[in-house]
Amino acid sequence: MFKWFLILIAYIPFQIALNPGYGFDLSSLRVFIILLFLVCLIKIYQKCFKFYNLQAMSLFLFLILSGISLINAENISWGLRKIVFFISIFLIYFLVITLIDNWIKIEKVIKILFIASGLFALIGLFQFLFQFIFKLEKVYGFWAVNVLPIFSGFNLGEMILAYPSWLVNVGGETIMRSFSLFSDPHMFSFYLGLIIPLVVILYFKNFNRILLFSIYFLLFIGLLLSFSRGAYFAIIITFLILSILLWRESGLRGRKLAILFCLSLLIFIIPITPISDRFYSSFDLNEGSNVGRLEMWQQAGEIGLNNFWSGMGLGNYSLEIDSDLDYRNPITAHNLYLDIFSEMGIFVLFIWLILILGTIGYLFQLIRDTKDNNIKYLSISLIGSLVYFSIHSSFETAIYQPSVLALLVIILGLSSILYVSKDN
Repeated sequence: MFKWFLILIAYIPFQIALNPGYGFDLSSLRVFIILLFLVCLIKIYQKCFKFYNLQAMSLFLFLILSGISLINAENISWGLRKIVFFISIFLIYFLVITLIDNWIKIEKVIKILFIASGLFALIGLFQFLFQFIFKLEKVYGFWAVNVLPIFSGFNLGEMILAYPSWLVNVGGETIMRSFSLFSDPHMFSFYLGLIIPLVVILYFKNFNRILLFSIYFLLFIGLLLSFSRGAYFAIIITFLILSILLWRESGLRGRKLAILFCLSLLIFIIPITPISDRFYSSFDLNEGSNVGRLEMWQQAGEIGLNNFWSGMGLGNYSLEIDSDLDYRNPITAHNLYLDIFSEMGIFVLFIWLILILGTIGYLFQLIRDTKDNNIKYLSISLIGSLVYFSIHSSFETAIYQPSVLALLVIILGLSSILYVSKDN
């Protein structure tokens, strides 16, 4: 079953959308997770009690309280669809803690994630470069007609094209962002940002150096070419934290990697480049998208305060903004924490923060307490991934993108395995 699990995680960024009926898209990734879970159910049942910890309880409470929020929902069916979505992805947590039971398997999982993401980023790089060879209009049209429906579904694809985020104006020129097989450049950068910190553990496990740094630069360049300013802030903070941890917890070898991270950040400082121009525009409070985002945050905060305890109902935030919208729409608070607060209330937001910050906290504890370098360096990698997710989530809501949420849950599962292995 572990081999099937490896195939599953390699498939995560490439997953194809299913269209079982009109107006209904279904991620094939969710179907494969459920099928593999059912096959492994007996083994999972026998092992779950060993992992009855902070994460398992937080995921369970998150689902329960999300359901309770539907008491006040205007459209209960929308919320129920979101809960089914969460359950189908959360099941991968139990696959991780059941099927990964030694360091050889941990290494295989990380290598597969890293290599698959390198291929995923390479597609995004070619996608970006092709617009300068075949012209923007042709590449945009090709992706909209031939690629988007396959990997995002016909219904989601129509919504994406109606509210496009593929283009960006940099230095007065309109160009197409890199987003690979995803429907949105922000989700593309989320996925790459979660993977990049895994370079730490692979670096210390003597992964092929040429392949390691080739994939690292592919991932980093892909993140840059997404032109997502939230991703820029998140990777800057992530690299600084990783550099500090590597400088303190490793010898000369680890400090070389810390220097690489710091040197990578120079791309944001060097003036008169598309990347630095995009980054510096984040501080322009008169810029249209910045003004719009601040207004959305204020609006979501007010909705949350008016529905403080149980929220207005999972999946119902967009109805508060425009009651005529369909289920698939682009309306969010563009801030995960405000989305959770406004839809599900303060208790669910508190549970989510415990899940992420609590995991980061005990990974820091592992680094301090363990003498096992495997545990130490993997803990540093996982901290980097979770810090990236936490910071970028201040600007976007990624938990409804199946590939991103699945990757996050895998990272949480690996953290749980580390914590249990520490006591053995």
